[in-house]
Amino acid sequence: MNIQEAKAEIVRTYRAYTRRSADGSHRIPPEKQRPILLIGPPGIGKTAIMRQISEETGAGLVAYSMTHHTRQSAIGLPFISQRDYGGKRTSVTEYTMSEIVASIYDYMAATGKRSGILFLDEINCVSETLAPVMLQLLQNKTFGTHRIPEDWIIVAAGNPPEYNKSVRDLDMATLDRVKNMEIAADLGVWQEYALAHDIHPAIRTYLTVYPDHFYNITNSDRGQLFVTARGWEDLSCILLAYEEENESVGSEFFLQYLQHDEIARSFGMYYDLFAHFSGEGDLASRLRDHPEELREFTATQCLAAAAMLFHGIETAAGDWAGALSRLDSLAAQIRLLPPDLDFADEERKSEFFRSRRQTLDVRVQHDVIKPEEELRERWVLDTLERSAAEWIKGDRSAPFTDHAAEQIAGERARLDAQARSILSQIEAAYAVLEQCPRGRSAALYLTTDLSGCEATAALLKDRPCEAWLRYCRELLKEE
Repeated sequence: MNIQEAKAEIVRTYRAYTRRSADGSHRIPPEKQRPILLIGPPGIGKTAIMRQISEETGAGLVAYSMTHHTRQSAIGLPFISQRDYGGKRTSVTEYTMSEIVASIYDYMAATGKRSGILFLDEINCVSETLAPVMLQLLQNKTFGTHRIPEDWIIVAAGNPPEYNKSVRDLDMATLDRVKNMEIAADLGVWQEYALAHDIHPAIRTYLTVYPDHFYNITNSDRGQLFVTARGWEDLSCILLAYEEENESVGSEFFLQYLQHDEIARSFGMYYDLFAHFSGEGDLASRLRDHPEELREFTATQCLAAAAMLFHGIETAAGDWAGALSRLDSLAAQIRLLPPDLDFADEERKSEFFRSRRQTLDVRVQHDVIKPEEELRERWVLDTLERSAAEWIKGDRSAPFTDHAAEQIAGERARLDAQARSILSQIEAAYAVLEQCPRGRSAALYLTTDLSGCEATAALLKDRPCEAWLRYCRELLKEE
């Protein structure tokens, strides 16, 4: 599975494990709650999704890297206590509370959160003396004699042996007690994440041209050469910071984050090209105004230009499609309003929105709604409530539905103008690429991206432009 699928599965598991029946007992008994084991290459985002899950669900999060722990810190330190056995006072060895278990109680006291996730990274890199303790943890959620608090689930993570020499194979007895999830790198999922988190556009477009450079590990006589998702994201952060200060970077700079000579060199050349054509203003216009440069483009530069042009189109189309989807949902909600609902009645209005939000919260709690649907529905309720407030304060000679319909019509007109602007961008992109010496290949590349992007495909389905249709026909002939 990819990292996004793993994240969704962890959220579902957390909610299932912490759900209670009517009598207060766990819906899934604690002894049947298998710890989650994530196995995937380093730098793929295992730790990042744990933070996201905590933020999005409100779950507590306590994280540890197990390579930093000894048997004593995991199970606690021994001390001598006195007990009566068979009428005789006897000295026995007990253990202080595990540092890890204690940290959960400290976290609960500090935050007030009673449920959460204990995340143990590098679980399969522990020392030989700590390995039995890990097995005990996975079997019954205890460190030594101290149990993990109720409503806290365990998520452990590790790397496959080919990525880490210190990895020890988990035996069948351990694997039979965990919910095992193997994660693979997925550029498509990462690109969605990258767009939402403002990863540097040079990185996003470069990986569109060179998808095999996203996650790459190569063995050489100097050891492993590698590039990871973590490396690309950290490189994005420093590039954006340097650009704000007008700091320049040299060719050796990229090796600090992309520890693969060939990929670092390739991206460095691409970044220079991107920086050259990414000043203020419209990229297609600037490229069109420099025909002498376009005529000298190499095949790679033509593809890079296509990727940069598509990036601008994709961003605009994504905004358009998202706004249109929200507007359609709003219109559907208005059509379903009860005929006798009077928003001028403050009590009925408040009860209507309270009830709708409560129903949405229940759907979220029972995991029967996707996160993007939840965000859209909350937007609809917020927008509808604002619109009702405007209607109440304004001229109420017309019913609220007429007022809302007028607002929706105005927004649809704005989105229609935005769609025409995006289509103009697409036509301009094709016009630019056709001036390149290898423009046909770049134009076919752009056509594939436009057809594969959900937002641009939806736009072009209803309003196909001539250039896109022409290259679509060429692609069909080649197939």
